[in-house]
Amino acid sequence: MIINDKTLIQELCSNDLCEPITDLIERTKKQFEGFEHPLDDSIVGANGKLKELLVGDEMTIVYTKAQKLDELWRELLNKSIICLRYFDQREPFLDNPDKSIVAYGIDALEEYHKRYIDFESLLYGGSSYYRDHVFHVIRVWMLGVFCMLKTFKNDERFISKLSFDGGAQSPGEINYLEYISMWTIASLCHDLGYPLEKAEQILEKTRKMMREFIPNPNIWNNFSYSGTQDNINEYILKFISTKMKEAKVKPEDSEGQTNDLEGQTANVKFYVGRIQPKYYLKYAKSLEGFQHGIISTVIIYKMLLFFLESDFNLNDDHLYRTEDARQFYIRREILRAIASHTCPDAYNIHITTFSSLLFLCDEMQEWGRKTWNELYTGLHENSVSLFIEAFSSEEIAIREEIDMKSAESTDIVIQNILRVFDRQYSLYKTTFRDGQDTAKRDFDLKKTIVITMPTPGADELKISVEYGLPRTGASYFMVDLSKAAKGSAKRKEKELEKYKKDIMDRLSKKLYCKDLHFTN
Repeated sequence: MIINDKTLIQELCSNDLCEPITDLIERTKKQFEGFEHPLDDSIVGANGKLKELLVGDEMTIVYTKAQKLDELWRELLNKSIICLRYFDQREPFLDNPDKSIVAYGIDALEEYHKRYIDFESLLYGGSSYYRDHVFHVIRVWMLGVFCMLKTFKNDERFISKLSFDGGAQSPGEINYLEYISMWTIASLCHDLGYPLEKAEQILEKTRKMMREFIPNPNIWNNFSYSGTQDNINEYILKFISTKMKEAKVKPEDSEGQTNDLEGQTANVKFYVGRIQPKYYLKYAKSLEGFQHGIISTVIIYKMLLFFLESDFNLNDDHLYRTEDARQFYIRREILRAIASHTCPDAYNIHITTFSSLLFLCDEMQEWGRKTWNELYTGLHENSVSLFIEAFSSEEIAIREEIDMKSAESTDIVIQNILRVFDRQYSLYKTTFRDGQDTAKRDFDLKKTIVITMPTPGADELKISVEYGLPRTGASYFMVDLSKAAKGSAKRKEKELEKYKKDIMDRLSKKLYCKDLHFTN
């Protein structure tokens, strides 16, 4: 099945995909009449907001739907926070169905999102390869929900295998609706910091233009942090770098909490928070480099009261009850996934974490993304087709078909293969690289890219690229040239040797160049 706007929306609106959460939804509705969640009828129903986005013969999301998309973005976030607050046992809603749940801070975040949409037109001038990020996050969200709930080869639903970054175990069960709500916040907010990261590039281009009139233009571009802002950032860094550990001390041994914990039974579990220095330093470096993942984390932490009210204490002796620790992990996983997707220093051992899921869906979502570079290559936003052949805790297999028949020359095809190696493959290798504890890795990852080349007449020539990161054995990047030329054996051999030389000459000094192989 080809993955695009139409098929994803059809899947999300089908009873089959939502079957794992149906019983939980019905039980919750009986207890709380006003219960909302990201996959309720107002979103995926027959007259829901998702179907309103589809228009045209190809049934895709078009840019004239920007206002509708902004409304959907807000509603999904609102419903996610309402859902998470409802299942928080410390909140009053489980026992008090007459109370209303409010997602405080959503208005301020929506205003920021609107400014983001207005600003995006400038971002296309920041880089020739800039791609849409406004529609992109909705597509990433849909793709992630699909991958979590869809059954593939082994009838396993990915959502049933979700775990925490760092291999930690949740102090309490997290249900499927909570997982979907966590994913919704992470996917919809993961690029909020992008305009701020790219603003400096735009200012630099402006400075170069101004030199034609002013020898040394003084354009402000100091984005450094100081004072209270720096303290807030440090607190957030420590929050997302902390893990919970079951306390071995008795509650009464913790100073300042004896009254608060008085009357608790001896068999109740308590937890303490411990900062993981490697995570802290890597995220601090990411913030120093103004990476948009960690900036997005700071933005939603400061704007949404859901995060500001997180139960987190810098005191190492502070004891957390089971529900405190569970809620800590819910919030931390959302923030850590967002921060990690632009932090190459943090590598992933497990595929079943939100960090891995966001990375994969972010990388897979290519269809429909407008780029400035299209004006020069002759490509269009519908030239990329995605197919997911396997998506489980043991195997990820992805295939892309790229139509480059309209490109001006085969050299553009070669350039794209180089970009796949230099950016995609290198990024996958870095994110899932070998390191400490990677012997625990228990999944295989493979991606195949089939490129249709620009050729005259009815003949279709193709170059296939396959790269993989197997759980055992070496990673590889294979270029298949067997269908890249036609004609006599001599002519074909000459053409293929030219392609091979072009690729090898440009990649011979690249990182991971030893992984490169060819087949004819």
